[in-house]
This record gives sequence, C-alpha cells and structure tokens, in this order.
Amino acid sequence: MKKIKIAFCLNLCIFLLEVLANLWMVSGIHIFSDAAVLSASKLAMLRYFTVDSNILMGIVALVSACYYKKMLSNNSTSVPKSLYVWQLLGTVSVTLTLLVTVFFLVPTANYPWTQLFADSNFLLHLVNPLLSIVAFVCYEKVVDAPFKTTFIGIVPMLLYAVYYVGAAVTHTTNGVIDFGYDWYGFFFAGLKSGFIVVPIIIVFTYLISLVLWKLNKSFIKE
Repeated sequence: MKKIKIAFCLNLCIFLLEVLANLWMVSGIHIFSDAAVLSASKLAMLRYFTVDSNILMGIVALVSACYYKKMLSNNSTSVPKSLYVWQLLGTVSVTLTLLVTVFFLVPTANYPWTQLFADSNFLLHLVNPLLSIVAFVCYEKVVDAPFKTTFIGIVPMLLYAVYYVGAAVTHTTNGVIDFGYDWYGFFFAGLKSGFIVVPIIIVFTYLISLVLWKLNKSFIKE
C-alpha cells in the first residue's frame, strides 16, 4: 500500500501544479521573464500542445488521485485498465512536450533557451512532465495491458497534428505560411517539411509510449 500512497500524493501534486501552471499562463503574468515565448493569455494558449498535454495530464492526475484515495480507504489494489490507458496517454503527451522542448526547441531557438523554462513554462515544460514520468514508471499500478496498448499512446499527438497541419495549410499565402501559424517552427522549409516532420514525430511519440509501457512493467512489481 506504500506505493499507492506515494502514487496518490504524486498525482495530487501533479494536479495542483497543472492548475497553477495553466492559471499562470492564462493570466499572462510574467515574473521571471519579460518575454512571452510559447505562451499566450486566455483561450489562445490552447493552440500549444504543451498546454493541451498538461491539461490532459492534470485531468488524468485528478482522476488517478481520487481512485488511489478510494483504494486506500477500501484497502484495494486493483486498478481498471481504462485508468492505466489514460495514465499512459497523459504521460506520453507531457513526455513528448519535455523532449521536443529539450531536443528541438532549445537547439533551434533564436532567443535565449532559458525563456523556454521561464514562468509557467518551467512547470509545463519541465516539472510537471518529470513528475508524471516518475509517477507512471515507479508508482502507478500495473495492469495486464497488452502490447497493443502502446499504440494508443500516440492518439493525442495525432489529433494535435491534424490541428497544427490544418492551421498551417489554411493560413498559407503563395506557399508561405502566415506569421504566427507555425509557432513551433516545424515547417522550417515550408509545407513540404511536414512530409519529414510528421512521420518523425509519429515514430518518436510511439517510441516514448513503448518505452514508458515497458518501464512501467519492469519497475513496478505486484
């Protein structure tokens, strides 16, 4: 039951930090940086996968915390497969956010990379993803989730890819994407870049899902 208690505390912490981070961004307040790198106030912030993935993780963390609290009260150790799937979905999504920030946005940024971790982005890009990974890999209860479950982990990214590519395609003038509609810079060589970037992101996201699924099964013992 000790791991369940830790899982409860971690998920509650993740939920509270997600609420803080998203309220911070929606407020438009900048404390540690005057720049507004990959941030937006009000509903405009929903265009970022960072925000969407963290909102998803926050909801999953809240549901998980409630379920673990119930398990502690009932002295139960069973976890429904549906909860595990959602935990995988949320963790894969925020892990993708973390890795894309570190390995793509930081090297290609034309501004100080520290701005990617300033203010609410410190929680959204780094703290919340790391806590989510630790919770899932080390403390979330294992269920008999088959190998095919790993493919479900890429669903949020696929849905966002449709939105991102659609926004770029519908805001293109003479083959040039209008300013502000390629906010992550994935279309560095125009729309044709999508034929390279999208498949890479799909494969990369699946590998994240596969690794998290495998680590969960390896680290957690019933």
